[in-house]
Amino acid sequence: MRHTVRTSLIGLATALLLTGAAGCGDDNSQDGANNGEPDAYSAPDWEINRMFPSQGATSKEFEGCLYSSPMPYERDGATEIVALGAEGTLAGLDPDTGAELWSLELPTPDGEGVLSIAQPAFIDEHRILIAYHSVPGSAEEVDPNTRRLTHRVAVVDLQNRQVDPAFGDIALEATVDGNDDKTVSFDPAYALIRPDVEIGKVDGDTFGKAYITSGNARDIQPWHGWAFEIDVDAWHEQGADASVSSVLVTTPEPAENCGPEGSSGSRERLCGGGLWAPSGPLVLDQPGGYELVLAPGNGQLDLARNDYANTLMRTGPGLDFDPACDPDACADFDSDAPSNACIESCENLWIPRLTGQDDEPPQVWDNRCDGLTLFECWQQLDYIGGSTPAYVEVGEYKTLNYPTKDGHLYMVDQTHYGTQFDRLKLVENCGTADDPCRWTWAGMAVTEPVVAWDGDTPIIMTPTFMPDKTHPAGVVATTIRATDDGPVYERLWEFPSFDTDAATERFRRHPSRMTLSTLGDEGRQIAWIVDIASGPDNKGQLVAIDVLDGTRVFETTLGDRGRRYTVPLVVDDRVYVSSCSGDFGPGHVEGFQITREDSGAADGGL
Repeated sequence: MRHTVRTSLIGLATALLLTGAAGCGDDNSQDGANNGEPDAYSAPDWEINRMFPSQGATSKEFEGCLYSSPMPYERDGATEIVALGAEGTLAGLDPDTGAELWSLELPTPDGEGVLSIAQPAFIDEHRILIAYHSVPGSAEEVDPNTRRLTHRVAVVDLQNRQVDPAFGDIALEATVDGNDDKTVSFDPAYALIRPDVEIGKVDGDTFGKAYITSGNARDIQPWHGWAFEIDVDAWHEQGADASVSSVLVTTPEPAENCGPEGSSGSRERLCGGGLWAPSGPLVLDQPGGYELVLAPGNGQLDLARNDYANTLMRTGPGLDFDPACDPDACADFDSDAPSNACIESCENLWIPRLTGQDDEPPQVWDNRCDGLTLFECWQQLDYIGGSTPAYVEVGEYKTLNYPTKDGHLYMVDQTHYGTQFDRLKLVENCGTADDPCRWTWAGMAVTEPVVAWDGDTPIIMTPTFMPDKTHPAGVVATTIRATDDGPVYERLWEFPSFDTDAATERFRRHPSRMTLSTLGDEGRQIAWIVDIASGPDNKGQLVAIDVLDGTRVFETTLGDRGRRYTVPLVVDDRVYVSSCSGDFGPGHVEGFQITREDSGAADGGL
């Protein structure tokens, strides 16, 4: 099993030719921290140079931030970099200068504007499917908190640089059966499409099914986790009326059960279960088809009412979900303290618990969790969800590796979700009595791990962050070791090393996600990440890390902040990242080139 499509959005290849040509740009920067050694680089013969934006450059500036990642598209043998601004401008950029080659505006009803956050998905080599919102045309800023009027889906033909007339665009609508003999209707004003769009295909599909998921900005009530399945083949062949093939809601509670309208549910367990992980659901290949793993966030957990907040849910084509829990063991389900007998019986539903190496409850700096159960504590802290698990198969074990806002990595049995193999603390809980947590809602991990391999040994890299000035954070690498009692985590390295000052100065905000590439003839594996700006200069750092030992390979300063949750794009000897000048814009793509200092000849791959 492997998930099917995520890498298609973050790089054309991981072992392409590196030319070694002279660097083009105005910034040859290798600064920052490497495990406490400010001047140490583990690839001293290589350098990273800025291509754009630079002084006098003509690179494209977008009105809004770039909440999504740059995408590669090959036209007539030449690569374009495709980027989507939050204001709904989709543009093709020159890979050398960042200059606009073409652009188009996403369609909305007359008089309405666009808010676009989610990463589009390729449905074939020329077309991408985009999920976005229409908003009041009078909105002064491209702000995710702007009222959403409709949630829309369009297909763009990149070859012909237009919204594909064979599809057009649609507005998402749904009403499903809810609890208490009521219905629950999708309300665009109380949902936000943040996650990546993902594609699943079964045998015989041309385009497959697209999965569009949402929660709500700031957990404003009434809110739920919504998943829409778009049958792209049916849409293409039969028209818009056939496009939405299925809908799932994670907490089917009528609005009157969700607390006061317009209030925040982030510290409540009423409704919720938002599907807001920026990296989207996980698609796992299966013979002839796929499974879909959804990760609902905070909210109401009650198996008797089909409320599944703070869990992992296994479903698939059609979005039919059956937790397959033992009805007798779960008959008296306690939402504050679910019994292990019930939890462990579930085949398709994972419920977190204190098991494994790290079985201590959160130790919170302000004592707000004293006397509370684990779920009551998570309610107070606005933990657990927000990430996407990584699938890793080691020997006989098939595992999901799920980082959560509580700063832990959970290892779940992919064959039986009720089995939790291990729970490892990656970082401490944010805040101390003398250094309160700056953002108590943020947690310490919102990401999707990347997995590299050293022979048969997996290296699971999880970015963490820390909104205080006391506790270390950064990229934490772990592996899975088989024991007589089952698989367990083993910590490998951290970047920066957690016993250095750099680890308490850096990674103070949500970083980007990570992507992999290789360097040189020997195929050295490196992982790229953006440490989003948190210092006084308001500049992010693009870093490449050796996946085997956590040493720094490259580092350079961005022109702006970078953008959390996005993914660096590696194409040949170039690296492209989404960046933003302020909270809401303007935004742009920043481009960098890797060169070898001592040779102008071709030398391996990046």
